[in-house]
Amino acid sequence: MKNVLKGSLLFILFISLLWCLIITFRYPFIGIEVEQNEQHHWLVKTINDTGASAKFDFAVGDRILKVDDQTPDHFPTIKNSNAIEQAHEITVLTDGSVREIILDKDTIVLDDVTALLAGLICLSLAILIYVKASISKSARMLAYFFLSAAIIWFSLGAYIREDMIGTYLLKTFMMVLQIVFLHFLFVFFKEKGNITLPTKMLDYMYAIIIVVALTRLLGFFPSLSYIAIPFNSIFTLTFFTISFLINILFLSYVYLKYCKDKTHFTSIIKSVWVCLIVSFSPFILLSIIPELLTGRAIIDYIYSSLFLLLLPIFFAYLIASNQIFDIGLVLRRFLFSILLGLLPSGFFTGFYALIFYDEIAVKPILFLFLSSLVLVSWILYATEYYTTKMEKFIFPKKYYLQSMLKKVSQRLGSISSFRELKDMILVDITGTLEVFGGAILFKYKDEKIEMVYEGEININEIERLLHSPALFEHSSYTCLEINHHEEYTSYLILTRKKNNTLLGKEEIQWLKLITTYLAVSLENIHLIRKLTQKLEKFAFNLPTNQEAKEIQWFRKIMFELQEEERVRIASDLHDTTMQDLFFLKRRFVSIAEKYVMSSEDKKQLDSMIEFIEMINVNLRQSCFELSPYLLKDIGLIKTIQTMLDKEEYNCEFDLFFYAESDSMIESTDLQTKTHIFRIIQELLNNAKKHSKATRVIFSLSVRDYFINLKYEDDGVGIESHFKSGKDLEYGESNGIGMEQMKGRVMLLNGTLEIDTSANYGVTINVHIPIKEIITTRT
Repeated sequence: MKNVLKGSLLFILFISLLWCLIITFRYPFIGIEVEQNEQHHWLVKTINDTGASAKFDFAVGDRILKVDDQTPDHFPTIKNSNAIEQAHEITVLTDGSVREIILDKDTIVLDDVTALLAGLICLSLAILIYVKASISKSARMLAYFFLSAAIIWFSLGAYIREDMIGTYLLKTFMMVLQIVFLHFLFVFFKEKGNITLPTKMLDYMYAIIIVVALTRLLGFFPSLSYIAIPFNSIFTLTFFTISFLINILFLSYVYLKYCKDKTHFTSIIKSVWVCLIVSFSPFILLSIIPELLTGRAIIDYIYSSLFLLLLPIFFAYLIASNQIFDIGLVLRRFLFSILLGLLPSGFFTGFYALIFYDEIAVKPILFLFLSSLVLVSWILYATEYYTTKMEKFIFPKKYYLQSMLKKVSQRLGSISSFRELKDMILVDITGTLEVFGGAILFKYKDEKIEMVYEGEININEIERLLHSPALFEHSSYTCLEINHHEEYTSYLILTRKKNNTLLGKEEIQWLKLITTYLAVSLENIHLIRKLTQKLEKFAFNLPTNQEAKEIQWFRKIMFELQEEERVRIASDLHDTTMQDLFFLKRRFVSIAEKYVMSSEDKKQLDSMIEFIEMINVNLRQSCFELSPYLLKDIGLIKTIQTMLDKEEYNCEFDLFFYAESDSMIESTDLQTKTHIFRIIQELLNNAKKHSKATRVIFSLSVRDYFINLKYEDDGVGIESHFKSGKDLEYGESNGIGMEQMKGRVMLLNGTLEIDTSANYGVTINVHIPIKEIITTRT
């Protein structure tokens, strides 16, 4: 039922507004007020200089004989309001002569255009706010405020033409306007500041509006119209002014009540108070109050009421753009835009006055100044917003560079190594600028150069030019210094663009922004490298006695990082190099099948295919060693057997492997299996490099809840086989491998025993407790 009633009221309102627009476009605004003399003749009393009557030589005192072939006594607008409107033809007696004046010209005047434009603006904003922010009750109330303003503007044309429907709508919604805004303030403060205020006053105000609106309906019935006479224009203007004062007093009360809190919301209240004064004061002080006191406004309502748009537009922008708590900043920006707009608006208005000085009228000049000020201020205020929105189409190159800058800056945060710069940064830079190639270089203080590059760039020439200042002035390269450190200097070098031109100023400026971000990233990479080296050195010199247990967490982290890096490298090899080799092999096979060639060429091509396959096999083996994925699939023992079977073909000794208690061994966790696998890898690598053995034996078993790993060979012994970690300088790989093996055993709470003698080989026993048993015992 409620929705039906609401729909019916909206339909009636729509029909009424449509009627007002028909009246506006159908009839000219005549602007003649008449009065009846003692002889009961109707004479012209006043003539509006903006109406159509001003163009047809009407004069005060002229006698009106007929209006549209009706006597003045029977013409509707003369009977109702002593005015001649909604007429096309007037018969008038002037200086003893009768004239017939046809008024079918210029039905639309300047006031109509202004009102229709303002109405369209208000209606558009009401729809926009309601659609975009209807979830907010304060936004809905603001949309109703705009709708009320739109109804007033749209009905203005019918009102000045003395139409009863237009008059009813304008006077009624003039009363509604201020109360709806007061209601908006109540909801707004509740929603945005959690300030609850008594709404009893709103109920009384709405009740007054409903009673007056219903009473005014009696004016449509001639026999009862006298009842509606007290609620004329003076009542409406008085109610509007009083409602405005209530809004001001309400805001002052709220501000005084909460100003001691010194929160952001008190600044919002103060800004709203200022906006309300600025928006409504010209309309009330220059039009309404003079009309109430003297019967004539200083400035026509149509012009002073334009200021009313400032406040609702201001609030609409804040709510639609979610900047409601930045009200002070936005207000200052808008006032600054108005100050900037004063100069061009004043200059334009003055220039217009100089050209048409003989036709100057106060109202058109004032309207021209105010409208141009509003237009210029709004353009200045909205320029930044719309420039940002339209930048993609107006400045596509700049927009694309800014988008790529954002993308590159986001990627820089995830870079932790120098080689990642190529795939994550350099590829984007060269692709964005459409150059042949580019490089990022580290030049250390010892003249050592480290470089990553992408595309077609002469690396040897870059290295040669880097030792001289000629690179910065070279005709084929653009070189920017990224940062200068006491230990290194880094550079970004790019070739010419693919259209064979150097980079432009805009692109170089973009590169300078990139290098600003890149400098921080490269410094981080350098620090990470130094820290990694120190950690490795620290790990190499870790004690092997009981004190090492206090820093077991460090060993654990180091081994976890190593495993992650091995997995990453294996994944990169599989996804890039091995895939490239696979496609290269397919290409060669396709060529061999597609083209007829000599037996010698065919043999050479087959040899190349076999060579690629051999590289692929070796890479696959390297990936397996880096990331023993079979540990999860087939278990530790079978993975070790698979590795040793493959290595047997590359060893100069006989290789044996024995395993017992498979189920007990496989029941351990994956981390323990990985460490055991890495220990066997290290033992095998050392045997291949240093043992000079003819036989190597690995055995794996479980005894007394310990996993026992035994290594035996008949080689040259420990003196050449394994060096003591304490006698090594940092960087000797053999010692580091031994220390890492010991570190893994200690991490697993195990023990390592070495039995060796010169020329009698080596025996190594590793004993690792099974974790499940340790947990049970504890």
